[in-house]
Amino acid sequence: MIKQITLFILLSVCLCGCGIYVTNNYNNTIDITHTDFSKIKDFKKASTCSFLVLGFIPWPWADKTPDTLFEAIEQSGIKQVVFIDKTFDYHITHARSCVNAYGH
Repeated sequence: MIKQITLFILLSVCLCGCGIYVTNNYNNTIDITHTDFSKIKDFKKASTCSFLVLGFIPWPWADKTPDTLFEAIEQSGIKQVVFIDKTFDYHITHARSCVNAYGH
């Protein structure tokens, strides 16, 4: 009975890993007050993502993205970064976190 309770608690904590996944705070330091967002469809996007199983185990076999945001910007051909944001995609057993840069 003790083994079953312990196993249940361990599995519950592992499955909740995505819910308690802690990320670094990221602040946009680029001034976007003078940006013309009417041409947002013309922006290029560069992303670097990490994929975690159970919220804390890195999964190297996920979709390959550049290791750093600088590499992603260089590969996408962005000459001027306009906006940077961070997106999260949480599921029960895995989480995906991306840093995205937009520009032209």
